[in-house]
Amino acid sequence: MLSAGENERLTRVSAGTPMGELMRRYWVPFLMSSDLPEPDGEPVRVTLLGESLLAFRNTDGEVGLIQRNCPHRWADLFFGRNEERGLRCTYHGWMFDIHGNCVDMPTEAEDSSFKDKVKLTSYPVVERGGTLWTHMGPSDVPAELPGFEFFSVPESHQFVSWNRQENNFAQAIEGGIDSAHSNFLHASLDAFRRTDAWRREGERTGNLRDLYHARDRHPKFFAEDTDYGVATGARRDTGEGDYYWRFNLFLLPFYTMPPGLGPQQKFFHAFVPLDDQTTARWSFVWNTDRPITGPERRLWRRGYGIHSELQPGPEHRPVRSMANDYLIDRYDQKHFSFTGIAILADEDYSVQEGMGRIEPRHQEHLGTSDVGIIKTRRRLLREAAALMDGAEPLTAANGRLYYLRSGDALLPHDAEWSTDPRTLELMTATR
Repeated sequence: MLSAGENERLTRVSAGTPMGELMRRYWVPFLMSSDLPEPDGEPVRVTLLGESLLAFRNTDGEVGLIQRNCPHRWADLFFGRNEERGLRCTYHGWMFDIHGNCVDMPTEAEDSSFKDKVKLTSYPVVERGGTLWTHMGPSDVPAELPGFEFFSVPESHQFVSWNRQENNFAQAIEGGIDSAHSNFLHASLDAFRRTDAWRREGERTGNLRDLYHARDRHPKFFAEDTDYGVATGARRDTGEGDYYWRFNLFLLPFYTMPPGLGPQQKFFHAFVPLDDQTTARWSFVWNTDRPITGPERRLWRRGYGIHSELQPGPEHRPVRSMANDYLIDRYDQKHFSFTGIAILADEDYSVQEGMGRIEPRHQEHLGTSDVGIIKTRRRLLREAAALMDGAEPLTAANGRLYYLRSGDALLPHDAEWSTDPRTLELMTATR
Protein backbone atom coordinates (compact mmCIF):
# COMPACT_ATOMS: atom_id res chain seq x y z
CA MET A 1 0.00 0.00 0.00
CA LEU A 2 1.01 3.63 -0.37
CA SER A 3 1.17 6.17 2.42
CA ALA A 4 -1.39 8.97 2.42
CA GLY A 5 1.31 11.36 1.20
CA GLU A 6 2.36 9.07 -1.65
CA ASN A 7 -1.28 8.65 -2.67
CA GLU A 8 -1.59 12.43 -2.79
CA ARG A 9 1.44 12.71 -5.08
CA LEU A 10 0.15 9.91 -7.30
CA THR A 11 -3.35 11.28 -7.84
CA ARG A 12 -3.10 15.10 -7.99
CA VAL A 13 -2.78 16.41 -11.55
CA SER A 14 -3.27 20.17 -11.49
CA ALA A 15 -0.53 22.47 -12.78
CA GLY A 16 2.45 22.62 -10.44
CA THR A 17 1.93 19.19 -8.87
CA PRO A 18 4.57 16.54 -9.63
CA MET A 19 2.11 14.23 -11.43
CA GLY A 20 0.38 17.11 -13.19
CA GLU A 21 3.69 18.37 -14.55
CA LEU A 22 4.62 14.85 -15.70
CA MET A 23 1.30 14.51 -17.59
CA ARG A 24 1.90 17.85 -19.30
CA ARG A 25 5.10 16.53 -20.90
CA TYR A 26 3.03 14.20 -23.13
CA TRP A 27 0.58 14.66 -25.99
CA VAL A 28 -2.89 14.03 -24.58
CA PRO A 29 -6.13 12.99 -26.37
CA PHE A 30 -8.98 15.30 -25.39
CA LEU A 31 -11.83 14.93 -27.96
CA MET A 32 -12.76 12.83 -30.94
CA SER A 33 -12.69 14.67 -34.27
CA SER A 34 -16.43 13.99 -34.53
CA ASP A 35 -17.00 15.96 -31.31
CA LEU A 36 -16.27 19.08 -33.41
CA PRO A 37 -17.97 18.02 -36.64
CA GLU A 38 -18.07 21.25 -38.65
CA PRO A 39 -16.29 24.58 -39.18
CA ASP A 40 -17.80 27.48 -37.22
CA GLY A 41 -19.83 24.94 -35.23
CA GLU A 42 -20.69 24.83 -31.56
CA PRO A 43 -17.70 24.99 -29.18
CA VAL A 44 -17.19 22.18 -26.67
CA ARG A 45 -16.25 22.65 -23.03
CA VAL A 46 -13.14 20.68 -22.10
CA THR A 47 -11.71 20.03 -18.65
CA LEU A 48 -8.19 18.62 -18.89
CA LEU A 49 -5.62 18.17 -16.14
CA GLY A 50 -7.72 20.40 -13.92
CA GLU A 51 -7.89 23.31 -16.41
CA SER A 52 -11.14 24.78 -17.75
CA LEU A 53 -10.75 24.99 -21.53
CA LEU A 54 -12.82 25.40 -24.67
CA ALA A 55 -12.37 23.65 -28.03
CA PHE A 56 -13.70 25.00 -31.32
CA ARG A 57 -13.22 24.38 -35.05
CA ASN A 58 -12.76 27.63 -36.95
CA THR A 59 -13.88 28.70 -40.41
CA ASP A 60 -10.90 26.94 -42.01
CA GLY A 61 -11.53 23.68 -40.13
CA GLU A 62 -8.59 24.19 -37.75
CA VAL A 63 -9.10 23.33 -34.07
CA GLY A 64 -8.26 25.61 -31.18
CA LEU A 65 -8.01 24.72 -27.49
CA ILE A 66 -8.11 27.87 -25.37
CA GLN A 67 -8.96 28.99 -21.88
CA ARG A 68 -12.70 29.03 -21.33
CA ASN A 69 -13.08 32.58 -20.01
CA CYS A 70 -12.59 35.87 -21.79
CA PRO A 71 -9.70 37.83 -20.20
CA HIS A 72 -11.69 41.08 -20.37
CA ARG A 73 -14.37 40.48 -17.72
CA TRP A 74 -14.16 36.66 -17.51
CA ALA A 75 -17.33 35.89 -19.50
CA ASP A 76 -17.74 32.26 -20.59
CA LEU A 77 -16.62 31.95 -24.21
CA PHE A 78 -18.76 28.83 -24.65
CA PHE A 79 -21.58 31.25 -25.47
CA GLY A 80 -19.40 33.07 -28.01
CA ARG A 81 -19.92 33.40 -31.75
CA ASN A 82 -17.74 31.04 -33.80
CA GLU A 83 -17.19 33.06 -36.97
CA GLU A 84 -14.60 34.68 -39.25
CA ARG A 85 -11.73 32.37 -38.16
CA GLY A 86 -12.20 33.13 -34.47
CA LEU A 87 -14.38 32.98 -31.40
CA ARG A 88 -16.09 36.26 -30.45
CA CYS A 89 -17.18 36.93 -26.87
CA THR A 90 -20.85 37.92 -26.71
CA TYR A 91 -20.27 40.32 -23.79
CA HIS A 92 -18.21 43.02 -25.53
CA GLY A 93 -17.26 41.47 -28.88
CA TRP A 94 -13.60 40.70 -28.19
CA MET A 95 -12.48 38.02 -30.64
CA PHE A 96 -9.75 35.37 -30.35
CA ASP A 97 -8.15 33.00 -32.86
CA ILE A 98 -7.13 29.36 -32.28
CA HIS A 99 -3.73 30.51 -30.98
CA GLY A 100 -5.28 32.68 -28.28
CA ASN A 101 -4.47 35.97 -30.03
CA CYS A 102 -6.97 38.79 -29.69
CA VAL A 103 -7.76 39.68 -33.32
CA ASP A 104 -10.55 42.19 -32.75
CA MET A 105 -11.41 44.53 -29.86
CA PRO A 106 -14.37 46.68 -31.01
CA THR A 107 -14.73 48.43 -27.63
CA GLU A 108 -11.35 50.16 -28.11
CA ALA A 109 -10.38 52.92 -30.51
CA GLU A 110 -9.45 51.87 -34.03
CA ASP A 111 -5.85 53.03 -33.58
CA SER A 112 -5.46 51.28 -30.22
CA SER A 113 -2.79 48.58 -29.89
CA PHE A 114 -4.33 47.19 -26.71
CA LYS A 115 -5.53 44.00 -28.45
CA ASP A 116 -1.93 43.10 -29.27
CA LYS A 117 -1.18 42.97 -25.55
CA VAL A 118 -4.01 40.55 -24.67
CA LYS A 119 -3.68 36.81 -25.19
CA LEU A 120 -5.58 33.76 -24.00
CA THR A 121 -3.93 30.61 -22.73
CA SER A 122 -3.95 28.24 -25.70
CA TYR A 123 -2.48 24.84 -26.50
CA PRO A 124 -1.41 23.30 -29.82
CA VAL A 125 -3.72 20.72 -31.38
CA VAL A 126 -2.94 17.83 -33.73
CA GLU A 127 -5.69 15.77 -35.38
CA ARG A 128 -4.76 12.12 -35.90
CA GLY A 129 -6.56 8.79 -35.90
CA GLY A 130 -9.98 10.43 -35.55
CA THR A 131 -8.74 12.05 -32.32
CA LEU A 132 -7.71 15.54 -31.22
CA TRP A 133 -4.44 15.67 -29.26
CA THR A 134 -2.88 18.52 -27.33
CA HIS A 135 0.37 19.22 -25.52
CA MET A 136 0.05 21.35 -22.38
CA GLY A 137 3.71 21.38 -21.34
CA PRO A 138 6.59 23.74 -22.11
CA SER A 139 6.88 24.40 -25.84
CA ASP A 140 10.69 24.21 -25.73
CA VAL A 141 10.74 20.63 -24.36
CA PRO A 142 10.70 17.96 -27.13
CA ALA A 143 7.55 15.82 -27.29
CA GLU A 144 6.27 13.33 -29.86
CA LEU A 145 2.88 11.78 -30.44
CA PRO A 146 2.94 8.16 -29.26
CA GLY A 147 3.68 5.94 -32.25
CA PHE A 148 1.08 3.22 -31.69
CA GLU A 149 0.48 0.67 -34.43
CA PHE A 150 -3.11 1.98 -34.40
CA PHE A 151 -1.94 5.03 -36.37
CA SER A 152 -0.23 2.98 -39.07
CA VAL A 153 -3.30 1.01 -40.21
CA PRO A 154 -5.96 2.39 -42.61
CA GLU A 155 -8.79 4.45 -41.15
CA SER A 156 -11.17 1.61 -42.09
CA HIS A 157 -9.30 -0.64 -39.62
CA GLN A 158 -9.66 1.81 -36.68
CA PHE A 159 -12.32 2.48 -34.07
CA VAL A 160 -12.18 5.01 -31.21
CA SER A 161 -14.50 5.71 -28.30
CA TRP A 162 -14.26 7.59 -25.03
CA ASN A 163 -16.38 8.23 -21.97
CA ARG A 164 -16.17 9.85 -18.56
CA GLN A 165 -15.34 7.92 -15.42
CA GLU A 166 -16.12 9.43 -12.04
CA ASN A 167 -12.85 8.51 -10.36
CA ASN A 168 -9.16 9.36 -10.36
CA PHE A 169 -7.03 8.18 -13.30
CA ALA A 170 -4.72 5.97 -11.21
CA GLN A 171 -7.37 3.48 -10.11
CA ALA A 172 -8.58 3.27 -13.71
CA ILE A 173 -5.04 2.42 -14.87
CA GLU A 174 -4.75 -0.19 -12.14
CA GLY A 175 -7.96 -1.83 -13.34
CA GLY A 176 -6.54 -1.84 -16.86
CA ILE A 177 -3.41 -3.79 -15.88
CA ASP A 178 -5.05 -6.17 -13.38
CA SER A 179 -5.00 -9.64 -14.94
CA ALA A 180 -6.49 -11.34 -11.88
CA HIS A 181 -9.99 -9.89 -12.00
CA SER A 182 -11.22 -11.28 -15.33
CA ASN A 183 -11.87 -14.76 -13.86
CA PHE A 184 -14.47 -13.07 -11.68
CA LEU A 185 -15.67 -9.62 -12.75
CA HIS A 186 -16.13 -10.46 -16.44
CA ALA A 187 -17.14 -14.12 -16.16
CA SER A 188 -20.41 -15.83 -16.84
CA LEU A 189 -21.57 -17.87 -13.89
CA ASP A 190 -21.13 -21.07 -15.87
CA ALA A 191 -17.56 -20.18 -16.78
CA PHE A 192 -16.78 -19.17 -13.21
CA ARG A 193 -18.02 -22.46 -11.80
CA ARG A 194 -16.56 -24.78 -14.43
CA THR A 195 -13.65 -24.75 -16.85
CA ASP A 196 -15.52 -26.89 -19.39
CA ALA A 197 -17.46 -23.94 -20.85
CA TRP A 198 -14.24 -22.00 -21.46
CA ARG A 199 -12.51 -25.05 -22.93
CA ARG A 200 -15.31 -25.85 -25.37
CA GLU A 201 -15.26 -22.29 -26.67
CA GLY A 202 -11.47 -22.37 -26.96
CA GLU A 203 -11.56 -25.60 -28.95
CA ARG A 204 -14.02 -23.95 -31.34
CA THR A 205 -12.09 -20.71 -31.83
CA GLY A 206 -8.49 -21.68 -31.05
CA ASN A 207 -8.41 -18.81 -28.54
CA LEU A 208 -5.69 -19.53 -25.94
CA ARG A 209 -7.53 -17.58 -23.26
CA ASP A 210 -10.61 -19.75 -23.54
CA LEU A 211 -8.55 -22.94 -23.57
CA TYR A 212 -6.33 -22.22 -20.58
CA HIS A 213 -7.44 -19.15 -18.63
CA ALA A 214 -9.77 -20.91 -16.22
CA ARG A 215 -7.70 -24.07 -15.69
CA ASP A 216 -5.44 -22.44 -13.09
CA ARG A 217 -7.30 -20.31 -10.55
CA HIS A 218 -4.05 -19.34 -8.81
CA PRO A 219 -1.89 -17.65 -11.46
CA LYS A 220 1.58 -16.37 -10.59
CA PHE A 221 2.34 -12.75 -11.39
CA PHE A 222 5.60 -11.14 -12.46
CA ALA A 223 6.40 -7.51 -13.33
CA GLU A 224 9.39 -5.69 -14.79
CA ASP A 225 10.23 -2.09 -15.59
CA THR A 226 10.71 -1.42 -19.31
CA ASP A 227 11.78 1.54 -21.41
CA TYR A 228 8.09 2.35 -22.07
CA GLY A 229 6.69 1.63 -18.59
CA VAL A 230 5.93 -1.70 -16.91
CA ALA A 231 5.23 -5.18 -18.29
CA THR A 232 3.21 -7.61 -16.17
CA GLY A 233 3.03 -11.31 -16.92
CA ALA A 234 0.39 -13.65 -15.50
CA ARG A 235 1.44 -17.31 -15.60
CA ARG A 236 -1.01 -20.21 -15.47
CA ASP A 237 -0.17 -23.90 -15.56
CA THR A 238 -1.93 -25.63 -18.44
CA GLY A 239 -1.43 -29.14 -17.01
CA GLU A 240 0.05 -30.09 -20.39
CA GLY A 241 3.73 -29.44 -19.76
CA ASP A 242 3.88 -25.70 -20.42
CA TYR A 243 2.64 -22.39 -19.06
CA TYR A 244 -0.04 -20.10 -20.43
CA TRP A 245 1.17 -16.49 -20.19
CA ARG A 246 -0.89 -13.32 -20.54
CA PHE A 247 0.98 -10.03 -20.89
CA ASN A 248 -0.46 -6.73 -19.76
CA LEU A 249 1.44 -3.51 -20.46
CA PHE A 250 1.46 -0.11 -18.80
CA LEU A 251 2.83 2.64 -21.04
CA LEU A 252 3.68 6.02 -19.56
CA PRO A 253 1.93 8.12 -18.55
CA PHE A 254 -1.64 6.69 -18.64
CA TYR A 255 -1.93 3.92 -21.27
CA THR A 256 -2.71 0.25 -20.71
CA MET A 257 -2.46 -2.47 -23.34
CA PRO A 258 -4.16 -5.75 -22.40
CA PRO A 259 -3.64 -8.90 -24.51
CA GLY A 260 -6.28 -7.93 -27.05
CA LEU A 261 -9.66 -8.95 -28.44
CA GLY A 262 -8.23 -11.67 -30.70
CA PRO A 263 -5.07 -12.55 -32.62
CA GLN A 264 -5.67 -9.80 -35.20
CA GLN A 265 -7.77 -7.33 -33.20
CA LYS A 266 -5.79 -5.21 -30.76
CA PHE A 267 -6.62 -2.35 -28.46
CA PHE A 268 -5.24 -0.03 -25.84
CA HIS A 269 -6.81 2.31 -23.31
CA ALA A 270 -5.82 5.84 -22.38
CA PHE A 271 -6.96 6.92 -18.92
CA VAL A 272 -6.62 10.68 -19.23
CA PRO A 273 -7.04 12.80 -16.07
CA LEU A 274 -9.70 15.45 -16.54
CA ASP A 275 -9.11 16.59 -12.98
CA ASP A 276 -8.17 14.92 -9.70
CA GLN A 277 -11.50 13.08 -9.48
CA THR A 278 -12.57 12.47 -13.08
CA THR A 279 -11.04 10.48 -15.94
CA ALA A 280 -11.61 10.15 -19.67
CA ARG A 281 -11.45 6.46 -20.56
CA TRP A 282 -10.34 6.14 -24.18
CA SER A 283 -10.48 2.88 -26.16
CA PHE A 284 -8.47 2.60 -29.38
CA VAL A 285 -9.22 -0.59 -31.36
CA TRP A 286 -7.55 -1.68 -34.58
CA ASN A 287 -7.57 -4.69 -36.86
CA THR A 288 -4.23 -5.71 -38.32
CA ASP A 289 -5.68 -7.67 -41.25
CA ARG A 290 -9.09 -6.33 -42.30
CA PRO A 291 -11.50 -3.40 -42.04
CA ILE A 292 -13.77 -3.20 -39.01
CA THR A 293 -17.23 -4.12 -40.23
CA GLY A 294 -20.33 -1.96 -40.10
CA PRO A 295 -22.13 -4.32 -37.70
CA GLU A 296 -19.14 -4.20 -35.34
CA ARG A 297 -19.15 -0.40 -35.37
CA ARG A 298 -22.90 -0.22 -34.69
CA LEU A 299 -22.61 -2.70 -31.85
CA TRP A 300 -19.72 -0.84 -30.23
CA ARG A 301 -21.46 2.53 -30.54
CA ARG A 302 -24.45 1.09 -28.67
CA GLY A 303 -22.20 -0.21 -25.90
CA TYR A 304 -20.57 -3.61 -26.14
CA GLY A 305 -17.41 -5.15 -24.73
CA ILE A 306 -14.88 -2.47 -23.84
CA HIS A 307 -17.15 0.33 -25.16
CA SER A 308 -19.95 1.99 -23.20
CA GLU A 309 -23.47 2.95 -24.15
CA LEU A 310 -23.55 6.75 -23.85
CA GLN A 311 -26.17 9.31 -22.95
CA PRO A 312 -26.93 11.89 -25.66
CA GLY A 313 -24.77 15.00 -25.55
CA PRO A 314 -21.14 16.12 -25.79
CA GLU A 315 -19.99 14.94 -22.36
CA HIS A 316 -19.77 11.20 -23.20
CA ARG A 317 -21.43 10.06 -19.98
CA PRO A 318 -22.31 6.33 -19.78
CA VAL A 319 -25.96 5.28 -19.51
CA ARG A 320 -25.07 2.94 -16.64
CA SER A 321 -23.52 4.74 -13.70
CA MET A 322 -23.21 4.78 -9.94
CA ALA A 323 -26.38 6.91 -9.86
CA ASN A 324 -28.49 4.02 -11.19
CA ASP A 325 -26.34 1.17 -9.78
CA TYR A 326 -25.21 0.34 -13.36
CA LEU A 327 -28.71 -1.12 -13.93
CA ILE A 328 -27.61 -4.25 -12.11
CA ASP A 329 -29.94 -7.22 -12.64
CA ARG A 330 -29.87 -9.35 -9.49
CA TYR A 331 -31.74 -12.20 -11.19
CA ASP A 332 -29.11 -12.28 -13.93
CA GLN A 333 -26.39 -12.18 -11.27
CA LYS A 334 -27.97 -15.06 -9.40
CA HIS A 335 -28.40 -17.30 -12.43
CA PHE A 336 -26.19 -16.22 -15.35
CA SER A 337 -23.41 -13.66 -14.84
CA PHE A 338 -20.98 -13.04 -12.01
CA THR A 339 -22.00 -9.37 -11.69
CA GLY A 340 -25.49 -8.92 -13.13
CA ILE A 341 -24.18 -5.87 -15.05
CA ALA A 342 -24.82 -6.11 -18.78
CA ILE A 343 -21.70 -4.55 -20.33
CA LEU A 344 -18.08 -5.44 -19.63
CA ALA A 345 -16.93 -1.81 -19.48
CA ASP A 346 -19.63 -0.96 -16.95
CA GLU A 347 -18.48 -3.87 -14.78
CA ASP A 348 -15.11 -2.12 -14.61
CA TYR A 349 -16.74 1.18 -13.63
CA SER A 350 -18.71 -0.48 -10.86
CA VAL A 351 -15.54 -1.47 -9.02
CA GLN A 352 -13.32 1.49 -9.98
CA GLU A 353 -15.90 4.18 -9.21
CA GLY A 354 -17.04 2.15 -6.21
CA MET A 355 -13.64 2.77 -4.61
CA GLY A 356 -14.54 6.45 -4.27
CA ARG A 357 -13.31 9.38 -6.33
CA ILE A 358 -9.78 8.81 -5.01
CA GLU A 359 -9.04 5.38 -3.61
CA PRO A 360 -7.62 5.44 -0.02
CA ARG A 361 -4.56 3.34 -0.86
CA HIS A 362 -3.19 3.56 2.69
CA GLN A 363 -6.08 1.28 3.74
CA GLU A 364 -5.41 -1.49 1.20
CA HIS A 365 -4.20 -5.04 1.81
CA LEU A 366 -2.33 -5.99 -1.36
CA GLY A 367 -1.63 -9.60 -2.35
CA THR A 368 0.68 -11.50 -4.68
CA SER A 369 -1.52 -10.74 -7.70
CA ASP A 370 -0.84 -7.01 -7.26
CA VAL A 371 2.87 -6.97 -8.17
CA GLY A 372 2.21 -5.17 -11.47
CA ILE A 373 0.07 -2.54 -9.77
CA ILE A 374 2.73 -1.94 -7.12
CA LYS A 375 5.47 -1.55 -9.72
CA THR A 376 3.32 0.76 -11.87
CA ARG A 377 2.58 3.06 -8.94
CA ARG A 378 6.26 3.20 -8.06
CA ARG A 379 7.22 3.91 -11.67
CA LEU A 380 4.79 6.81 -11.95
CA LEU A 381 5.97 8.30 -8.65
CA ARG A 382 9.61 7.84 -9.65
CA GLU A 383 9.09 9.52 -13.04
CA ALA A 384 7.29 12.46 -11.43
CA ALA A 385 10.03 12.86 -8.80
CA ALA A 386 12.74 12.71 -11.48
CA LEU A 387 11.01 15.48 -13.43
CA MET A 388 10.94 17.65 -10.32
CA ASP A 389 14.70 17.08 -10.11
CA GLY A 390 15.14 18.24 -13.71
CA ALA A 391 15.14 14.92 -15.64
CA GLU A 392 12.68 14.98 -18.53
CA PRO A 393 10.79 11.70 -19.22
CA LEU A 394 12.39 9.84 -22.13
CA THR A 395 9.11 8.34 -23.32
CA ALA A 396 7.54 11.76 -23.94
CA ALA A 397 10.07 12.52 -26.67
CA ASN A 398 10.30 9.03 -28.19
CA GLY A 399 7.10 7.98 -29.93
CA ARG A 400 8.60 4.79 -31.36
CA LEU A 401 8.61 3.19 -27.89
CA TYR A 402 4.84 2.81 -28.22
CA TYR A 403 4.98 0.75 -31.40
CA LEU A 404 4.22 -2.62 -29.84
CA ARG A 405 1.46 -5.09 -29.06
CA SER A 406 0.39 -7.16 -26.13
CA GLY A 407 -0.87 -10.74 -26.25
CA ASP A 408 -0.73 -14.22 -24.77
CA ALA A 409 1.42 -17.27 -25.46
CA LEU A 410 2.27 -20.82 -24.46
CA LEU A 411 5.85 -21.07 -23.20
CA PRO A 412 7.84 -24.01 -21.80
CA HIS A 413 8.45 -24.10 -18.08
CA ASP A 414 12.11 -23.04 -18.43
CA ALA A 415 11.45 -19.97 -20.63
CA GLU A 416 12.30 -16.52 -19.33
CA TRP A 417 8.97 -14.79 -19.83
CA SER A 418 10.12 -11.24 -20.53
CA THR A 419 13.07 -12.01 -22.86
CA ASP A 420 12.03 -15.21 -24.60
CA PRO A 421 12.11 -14.72 -28.41
CA ARG A 422 8.50 -15.86 -28.66
CA THR A 423 7.44 -13.13 -26.25
CA LEU A 424 9.43 -10.48 -28.07
CA GLU A 425 7.99 -11.54 -31.42
CA LEU A 426 4.48 -11.42 -29.98
CA MET A 427 4.99 -7.84 -28.75
CA THR A 428 6.49 -6.56 -31.99
CA ALA A 429 4.00 -4.61 -34.09
CA THR A 430 4.21 -4.96 -37.85
CA ARG A 431 4.77 -2.16 -40.34
